Amino acid sequence: MTSPESSVIIVGGGVFGLSTALWLARGGYKKVTIFDRCAFEENFYDPSNGCDGASADINKIFRATYGAQTHSQDLALEAKEIWLQWNKEIRNSRTCDLPQPLKPEDELLLNCGLFHLADGPEMIDRYVENLRVMEETAPSFRDLQFVKNSPKDEKRATELGPEWAKKYHLFDRFRDGRTNGFLDAGSGVTLADKACVYARHLCVKAGVKFILGRPQGELDQLIVERSQSSKRVTGIKTRDGRAHNADFVVVACGPWSSSVIPEAHRSVEATMGTVMFIDVPEDRQDLRERFHPKNFPVWRFLEGEGDDAYEGGGFPITKEGRLKFGFRARKFTNFQDHPSEKCLRISTPRTKYSPEPINTVPLYGLQLMKRVIGGLFPELTEIGFTDSRLCWYTDSIDNEFVIDYVPGYSDTLFICTGGSGHGFKFLPILGKYVKNQLERVPDRFTPLWKWRSVEEGKKCNGLEEGESGPREMSKLRLAKPQDFKFSIKSTL
Repeated sequence: MTSPESSVIIVGGGVFGLSTALWLARGGYKKVTIFDRCAFEENFYDPSNGCDGASADINKIFRATYGAQTHSQDLALEAKEIWLQWNKEIRNSRTCDLPQPLKPEDELLLNCGLFHLADGPEMIDRYVENLRVMEETAPSFRDLQFVKNSPKDEKRATELGPEWAKKYHLFDRFRDGRTNGFLDAGSGVTLADKACVYARHLCVKAGVKFILGRPQGELDQLIVERSQSSKRVTGIKTRDGRAHNADFVVVACGPWSSSVIPEAHRSVEATMGTVMFIDVPEDRQDLRERFHPKNFPVWRFLEGEGDDAYEGGGFPITKEGRLKFGFRARKFTNFQDHPSEKCLRISTPRTKYSPEPINTVPLYGLQLMKRVIGGLFPELTEIGFTDSRLCWYTDSIDNEFVIDYVPGYSDTLFICTGGSGHGFKFLPILGKYVKNQLERVPDRFTPLWKWRSVEEGKKCNGLEEGESGPREMSKLRLAKPQDFKFSIKSTL
């Protein structure tokens, strides 16, 4: 039975691992150790310095609008309170008391707003549902949401402040005004890398031990003891050859989770979103000012269905002058041999830091991004995209997390993953409810996060496709350097 006396190994130092460790340590667990192959104490979760996990990023969306999924809405609102508390803690700290590279002026959650935008003059059903549920369940948050092209809501946005009046009208001219949506002034952006640095700092203060970097922090294999009727995980072996024992092991490896737990390959899958960057030169202070968080919100745009569908968005500019844009209407897979299970092929992340590195993106998504972003921000087309990233997510069959004991291991192996592209915002609070699942304390999330697998004959978020599906990267054309320029018209 799991208890504060149990020794715990957590494999993975991203959002799921950090939050779990923090809440366990604050709940009295004194023997919690996180292992990760990335040397986070040296690279500070910087995605340009060797970090390729989804948590290691420059920014992520914070939102609370989830339609009928009120459990996620409530979790986001609960997390927001802690995000704001962390902002306050950092602001009231001395630089010498903060982990590098944080400074007292840093904020982990920027309340810059989020503009939900879609093609067409009529409000799409998804947005109608989001606003309806917010009105019924969180009216104070709904008061911070302003419907596009509504004189009443334009007035309310203006009353909130001049910056919100300006943000309300930012997309008026796009598609000659034939767009719908709403501005959400209660949402914004989290600074992902700095947030992870701070969460790790809090973990260390709470007594969590970290073993990071190669080879000492890199998992080689789970240590499994087998008998005729059962099997148990008794610890892990790292790449330096050392064995580390524990009462149970938590696998929080994001898109690499199935590589560690082969039984999970029909529960979660590594899928890749297309991320592009535009680095605005220092001499373009006009653009840096325009896209500053005080003047510009996070934005999302939805359009169409099928092969030409667009679901993506962008972020305000960073202090370094970087604009980030993402595309997720189609997320791609990369099937490879499983590292330990013979005759099993699974989708496996391939990044700039993989043994076979990749420094480009699928041409399919890039072309759609050029069309939408060029139409939204023609002033950026002269600069063009300056960098790219394949951001690997961990999709579950229904976009709910998978946080449960793995069947068949006598409650010694626990999986904590399935972020499905929306998990980061829950960093401050997720571990509170992971702890419940570990201790088998039922809550509203237990039936949603339980172990589950693809059901034959059903659509399961693409996991039912397997290697033969249309998203497999080996079937795609990849972009060339000249395709990053808006002036080049590529063809599929």
